[in-house]
Amino acid sequence: MAGDDTRLGLALVVPLIILEFVVALYPMAYSFWLSIHSATIGAHGPSIGAFVGLANYAKAFSDPLVEQTALVSVRFVVEVVALVFFIGMGLALLLNEPLPGKSALKVIIILPWALSEFAVAITGRFFLDSDYGFLNAILIDLHLEKFGYLFLNAQNSVEWLSIFYAWNFAPIGAFFILSSLQTIPEDLYKAAKIDGASIFSRFRKVTFPYVRYSVLITLVLATIQAAGSVVLAFELTGGGPGFASTPITFYTFKVFFDDYNYGYGSALSWMTLGCVACATTTYFILLTRRK
Repeated sequence: MAGDDTRLGLALVVPLIILEFVVALYPMAYSFWLSIHSATIGAHGPSIGAFVGLANYAKAFSDPLVEQTALVSVRFVVEVVALVFFIGMGLALLLNEPLPGKSALKVIIILPWALSEFAVAITGRFFLDSDYGFLNAILIDLHLEKFGYLFLNAQNSVEWLSIFYAWNFAPIGAFFILSSLQTIPEDLYKAAKIDGASIFSRFRKVTFPYVRYSVLITLVLATIQAAGSVVLAFELTGGGPGFASTPITFYTFKVFFDDYNYGYGSALSWMTLGCVACATTTYFILLTRRK
């Protein structure tokens, strides 16, 4: 019987391992191989050149657009993660209360997460467009603006990207945190109130220790998803004005599909992956250490 169970287990697991290799691991390995070679498409078609080692990676440190777009990415990811944390935590605490019509409220709250990134970008255009945007229509009707205001300017475009991305992602974080909130014994809150603990103290000493792993999952997912975002910037701002709202992933996209420089684009992808891995590792260290 043990042998039959082993064969059945292998029959179920091995195809999944092969599928994972084909779908994920092989493309990643091939991308790394491209990053250490000269790989472009020229007038005469694809050209996989000689081994160049770390030359593509070294090129990134002398490319001024890499520094500029990397700073945009850091700004975007930090803002998204902060917004997701506060919005998600606030929504979770709200849904944890005995409110009337809470089932309908849950449906309304989760709806933004059901939208694709493309749909979120179209929604952003509807709200922010200087010619036909909803916000500008309100400002003009209230005589606060005579003409449409350019919300997506060089100073604020990243913030608007962050707001709409967080609006899309925060609901799933709220439900992660809510699932942990519902496991906290009421007796702990009662004991804290008897001891005279303030609302902030109850949150810090009772609530947060129970939800920190849900917060960890939310922050890790928000960081990975935001750092890999291309569609929102592509559709909502086009990366502009200029490169003011171009994250490093969008610049990498341009290197791939505008410049056809696959070796350099692959190197940029791996550098971005390394930065994201460092950020998520930091989350694990900070939120799982024992006090």
